[in-house]
Amino acid sequence: MTYVKIRPINLLLLAILAVNANGSSLRRARQASQCRAGTSCIPLDSCPSLADLLKNPTRENVIRVRDALCNRNRRNPLVCCDSTTTPTDAPVTSVTPPVSSVTPPASSSETPTEPTNPGEGGEGLLPLVCGRTGTRRRIFNGVEAPVGAFPWMAIFGYTDSSLPGGLDWGCGGVLINDQYVLTAAHCVVPTLPLNEIRLGEHNLDTDPDCTDAECPSHQAFKITRSQIISHPNYDTRTPFSDDIALIRLDRKVTINRLVQPACLPDAQFDVESFLNRRNATVAGWGNTEEGPKSRVLKSVGVPFVNLDTCQPLYQNLLNSDQLCFGGEGGRDSCSGDSGGPIFQASTTGARTTIIGVVSFGKECGADPAIYTKVSSYRSWIVQNLRP
Repeated sequence: MTYVKIRPINLLLLAILAVNANGSSLRRARQASQCRAGTSCIPLDSCPSLADLLKNPTRENVIRVRDALCNRNRRNPLVCCDSTTTPTDAPVTSVTPPVSSVTPPASSSETPTEPTNPGEGGEGLLPLVCGRTGTRRRIFNGVEAPVGAFPWMAIFGYTDSSLPGGLDWGCGGVLINDQYVLTAAHCVVPTLPLNEIRLGEHNLDTDPDCTDAECPSHQAFKITRSQIISHPNYDTRTPFSDDIALIRLDRKVTINRLVQPACLPDAQFDVESFLNRRNATVAGWGNTEEGPKSRVLKSVGVPFVNLDTCQPLYQNLLNSDQLCFGGEGGRDSCSGDSGGPIFQASTTGARTTIIGVVSFGKECGADPAIYTKVSSYRSWIVQNLRP
């Protein structure tokens, strides 16, 4: 998760790519939708009927192209194109930036809405003990985290029959009690075939991940659409607004030294004061400067950046429900890290609090990235929790 600078990419194209499924070079999760009869999944550059829409990039045209996405290779987005259309001879343009970037949310005075039927959820379902790590060590600068360093980390597996094991590991999340994982809404849109969530995972190629006699295996949970609660304003207030979601696991987790919930911030949580010039930590299995997504959990320390400083980088379209981190020393979150938490321990080290979830950005390791501000959604979160 330490990254080198890369060639800038047109933000409009990245906005289209951001909802794409593979996310091999983006923060976003994979989309594996199938094309309907009479259409073929081909590069966008080879489908003039859709590529021409981007010459007049209205919201409606962008949505039409976005809805046609079927997959992506490492170089170009793929779209479901009418098979009767004659492909163009335009070369496939390299799309290499390892960071998701979407049309940034517009500023709005609206606050996130509460669920219309909150039911029996509430503060009482949050754990009394949270944010305890399995080790006192903290590893930054984009290196492998020790086993058990961040026991609240979740990793998402998306159905992909072309891969060994049939799963493609993409987005991340954070455990907030014994049955709920918090993540980004863009990681759980209906077009993404989310199949499994793992907790207590460290190295995707080994199980268990430590050598002592009492080392627990990871815990795997199958996921269906009925278990997913996306924020009702996601992608409706503004494009990609309110990028947050909850997932209720099909059973309670087994709390052990490798699986522990992190703490939610209070609604009045002041990020800058809490950090007090300290870096926050972002962790995940996403892309690194060494290439494709990591097979082991990595973490990096990133600095807080005032939102006013970030506004010019995102066309002055950021809102108060978002946070800005990074842009220093090539340290950043990246593709595959979407939905995962950015967090920090209290100054005493006793509790770790979730500050935000990875949402979108520009160049990995170059410009600050955008995170959903979890404190803005505490009320929505607790009112959606169920026993």
